[in-house]
Amino acid sequence: MPRTAKKTEKKDSSSTASVDSPEREEGETGGDFELNPAMAKAFQHMTETISKTIDAKLDPLAELVHIQSEQLENCKTRLDEAERRIASSEDLTERLQARVLKLESQVTSLTEHVDDLENRGRRKNIRIIGLPEGAEGSDTVSFLQKWIPEFLHLQTKGGYVKIERAHRTLAPRPGVKERPRPLVVRMHNFGDKQRILDASRKSSVNGSLLFGNAKISFYQDFSAAVLRKRREFDSVKYRLQEIGARYAMLYPAKLRVTIGNATRILDTPAAVSDFISEKDRHVRPATSVDSPTSNSLTGD
Repeated sequence: MPRTAKKTEKKDSSSTASVDSPEREEGETGGDFELNPAMAKAFQHMTETISKTIDAKLDPLAELVHIQSEQLENCKTRLDEAERRIASSEDLTERLQARVLKLESQVTSLTEHVDDLENRGRRKNIRIIGLPEGAEGSDTVSFLQKWIPEFLHLQTKGGYVKIERAHRTLAPRPGVKERPRPLVVRMHNFGDKQRILDASRKSSVNGSLLFGNAKISFYQDFSAAVLRKRREFDSVKYRLQEIGARYAMLYPAKLRVTIGNATRILDTPAAVSDFISEKDRHVRPATSVDSPTSNSLTGD
């Protein structure tokens, strides 16, 4: 009997242990997991090591990003300043362009005005081309006063024309076989100048008069700008002569052209060429009024 009781007690204790074990397992499962201190210390050391490694890798990148950010900000500031200056320069340029255009217009107008005044001051001047060097002697005025009416067969009082001054153009004295310098002659009376030019045109052959073996031409004296513009018509003048058209040079640099029954006053050689092409079929043979050289005398 005592043996049986002992077994029963043992069985009950096993049952009690089996009943308590789920609670203990539940308590162990639901509670905090406590690490071994050595393992916890190892984990902490590992975490610190990883953090330091990451920081060591990222710190240069962060510094580089910071530098790049500062540079970008600096570039943005400079770009804003550049845009401001460009806008200011564009506004200034627009104002300056308008001012330059106005000044160019004024300069052109003043240049034309000065050139006109210069040519007005030359209205009583003539140019004599081809007179041999030294033919006038030491007194150019006295020589020309008598030589011009004799050479052109002009009727004058006292057998001479009144000249204020005369001189060769300001160029180096040419050699023996070189072309003589032109003579610039200022007449005392405008009427005498016009009579001389008219007489030279009537007496000339192919635009020149002969003084010995020298061909002499008389021109109205113009400014360099007007002469330059007139020379531009030389090529079309030869074409007009070839087709028998009549023409005359007008002041300051215009060409009056007559082809057939049509007459036009043209400002440029290109306009003359177009007119020739347009009227060429209507051209009838004729003799031109003057040669390209002598036509420049009809400037006044």
